[in-house]
Amino acid sequence: MTARTLSMGALLMAVLAGPAPADDPPGDIRELKLRDWEPRSMMVTKTTKVERPRFPVVDVHNHLGGGKERLTPAVVNRYLAEMDAAGVQTVVNLDGGSGIRLTETLAALDQAHPGRFLTFALIDFGGIDDAEWSSREARRLEESFAAGAKGLKFHKSFGLSYRYKDGRLVPVDDPKLDPIWAACAKHKRPVVIHVADPAAFFTPLDRSNERWHELNQNPGWLFFGEKFPKRQDLLDQLHRVIAKHPKTTFINTHFGNNAEDLASVADKLDKYPNMMVDIDARISELGRQPYTARKFFLKYQDRILFGTDTTPNREAYRIYYRFLETDDEYFDCSASHHLQGFWRIYGIFLPDEVLDKVYRKNAERILFGMKPEASGTSAKVMHVRPTNDFELTGDGSAEAWKKADWVELTRRNGNGLPYEARVKVMYSAKGLYVLMDSSDRKITATFKDDFENLWTEDVFEFFLWPDERDPAYFEYEISPLNRELPILVPNFGGKFLGWRPWHYDGERKTRKATSGVGGSIKSGAEITGWKAETFVPYELLVPLRNIAPKPGTRWRANFYRMDYDDGKTTSWDWSRVGPSFHDFEKFGTLVFD
Repeated sequence: MTARTLSMGALLMAVLAGPAPADDPPGDIRELKLRDWEPRSMMVTKTTKVERPRFPVVDVHNHLGGGKERLTPAVVNRYLAEMDAAGVQTVVNLDGGSGIRLTETLAALDQAHPGRFLTFALIDFGGIDDAEWSSREARRLEESFAAGAKGLKFHKSFGLSYRYKDGRLVPVDDPKLDPIWAACAKHKRPVVIHVADPAAFFTPLDRSNERWHELNQNPGWLFFGEKFPKRQDLLDQLHRVIAKHPKTTFINTHFGNNAEDLASVADKLDKYPNMMVDIDARISELGRQPYTARKFFLKYQDRILFGTDTTPNREAYRIYYRFLETDDEYFDCSASHHLQGFWRIYGIFLPDEVLDKVYRKNAERILFGMKPEASGTSAKVMHVRPTNDFELTGDGSAEAWKKADWVELTRRNGNGLPYEARVKVMYSAKGLYVLMDSSDRKITATFKDDFENLWTEDVFEFFLWPDERDPAYFEYEISPLNRELPILVPNFGGKFLGWRPWHYDGERKTRKATSGVGGSIKSGAEITGWKAETFVPYELLVPLRNIAPKPGTRWRANFYRMDYDDGKTTSWDWSRVGPSFHDFEKFGTLVFD
């Protein structure tokens, strides 16, 4: 090498490195060690700060810890604060374990904060040489499911380090695991499975390794050598399991455990309809191939889940949102997890319909705790959007209502009157807004005072059950004549009786208004329909728990209509209940965005 070549090389290194930090030791820049090289990009590009996602988020891959000593109220509240700040509805905790640890974890997360956390179980590979191991672990797993575990997690140790007594590695497709996969299928619990690791972790740690910095800092992450299996062998084992157990849902972590080869991941998604992928800790890989990644997301939009593998942190979430929602170029994503390779990423600016699926809808479709029927509830789910407070007009003409979608009610009796009914719901920092609309021919209502038996005449009703720990809910009825019946209903063993509000005035009182369509609002008037608007302040609901709602909060609820035209009784409901509207265990679910 000539002196001139050496000089040019040193100059190039200096330019790439940028201005030296103030604490750099003096010396020849040509002696800079690669581990100390921290280049600062000179690119000037658009920077978009995405504070909150376009839709509420379900993080399907996170590690919150387990047991009551780890999950103290202070720790859990810190998680919730970060989730709320970042618009995260639900986090899946993969650290549930089993036995007492699982019970304590479920109590601290899933049971204490319904809808915010879903805890997965683990199996124990200890004693796998025993002939009874398979049946014992399958039985223990079923006990975990019965206790409330929402799924099963496998760490990357599976295939890499679990061994039989004779030293053989336990392969991912070992038949001893068949009863485990079958138990998950039987109980409709998905499997979150991490197999292998980034491709560079299975190659020599030499000058060609693109993750040189990361592996030098974490030498235990290098799986190259005779004592480790080949990466492709591990992936092949996993895919054989997925093919063998088509009734089990497999969520392959880290974008199918193969984010560097999206063509291969696409091939497996095409072959195995029971396979999903999540994006956790892999936007560094996806974002450096933005054209291919975007096409992949558009094509497989129903098979991709959101996940982070990072303890709830609002700034980490916001990097993910920036990647998914913007067209920003060449930005640092290390805050989303940690530094993974010496490159920058590009946003893939997904359309709203795809974002909504990736953020939440795909998760709601396959996660056990997200499907209301899995917990014995109705399958109905309604997303409730936030709003600023506004005045009621009775006809739904306020501008704010344009942000909410109509949800249809279904007629309960086939021989009833052929009218229709629908509802919109929104929430503010102070209370819940409900707009109801129906077709009708006549106002069959006579009550002139509030707190009458309104349900015996034309009426709209809705029930709010904010916390499933208590068999108590709020019932509200409103007639076309703008008469109301707000009551609190304790319901123990099917025995219920409504209680009127005490000190029902000021900030505790509802606001309400009704209007007629095609006619005036008076008893016996001919009309083509009528509407009702109601605002229920949270102050009125104070005796109930889980109030006020925040993004991600879930309430059980139902909506009804009764009509008595021509002496014929017709009823409608949103979530189908039995003969009684008070069949509260069959209510649907409101999810607050």
